[in-house]
Amino acid sequence: MLRCMRGKPNDGLSLKIPSHRSTSYLDPDSATALLQDEGYTFGQTIGEGSYCKVKVVYRLTKGNQIRKIACKIINKYKASSDFVAKFLPRELFLVRGLRHPNIVAVLDVLNTPQHVYLFMDLCEKGDLLEHIRAKGALAESRSRHFFRQIVSAVQHLHSLDIAHRDLKCENILLATEDQVKIADFGFARWCHNDKGHRILSETFCGSAAYAAPEILQGTMYNPKMYDSWSLGCILFIMLTASMPFDDASIPKMMKAQTNRQINFPDKIDIGSAVCQLILHLLEPDVTRRATVRQITRSHWLRHPPNKVLCDSVDRAIDSLLK
Repeated sequence: MLRCMRGKPNDGLSLKIPSHRSTSYLDPDSATALLQDEGYTFGQTIGEGSYCKVKVVYRLTKGNQIRKIACKIINKYKASSDFVAKFLPRELFLVRGLRHPNIVAVLDVLNTPQHVYLFMDLCEKGDLLEHIRAKGALAESRSRHFFRQIVSAVQHLHSLDIAHRDLKCENILLATEDQVKIADFGFARWCHNDKGHRILSETFCGSAAYAAPEILQGTMYNPKMYDSWSLGCILFIMLTASMPFDDASIPKMMKAQTNRQINFPDKIDIGSAVCQLILHLLEPDVTRRATVRQITRSHWLRHPPNKVLCDSVDRAIDSLLK
């Protein structure tokens, strides 16, 4: 059976393949055949990008039970050289130790010359953006329920000195109707160097619509505070089903950001407490922007959860936010 192994920093997780079956020269068909021999059966494609696709996989466990998981297949030949040389090795190393109820767990990795196969939790309910497009703006109680989980996951990352740097609704997946999980750590990084000193970032990461003004300005930035800004965008979108800023023109968007021009739709009834939290998150002055720790202490997030929602999830999140 395949299992996870700890390797060198650039290896991340790896599948323990029998010694007589080297992965050094595996072509895609051979890799698929090898995985099938080891109990992995590939199903339908449920997502596809320019250099990767996500498939449903059925995994045979030791107890001869079938477990349904997902596999993200990254084509290294189609991805940029910068991604393959810098971001992908970092992602493979970072994800190996991440375990949190609201973070998609990477279970195994197979790295071949052409592809990387990341086996992970399957979230069958789609992403948060799809959910909002289908149902419209979420009620404040529902938004709080999801936001508590997202913040708990980001707080866990920041406690490990990891910043995600690509938080957006498309990277928030619904495992069930009531549980969300953060995915896609392609731009994640440590916030310290080898000597333990805090370091700033300079790479433009993520989507412009969720990017803080310091990222758009091309200045060195605190990656954790970038996450805070993105959280503000996500919360705004959940409550209004619209973007806080129009990214059709980056110069105009930057002007609106720095002038704090955030327009809440009149047709949406939003409480003052959550409005204040959003303004605190979408604060262009990074020294005044809310940290994740401050978010967890906000009155709005601490408001007693709606009992109609999943109580067990809320109790778990309560303990994680303490």
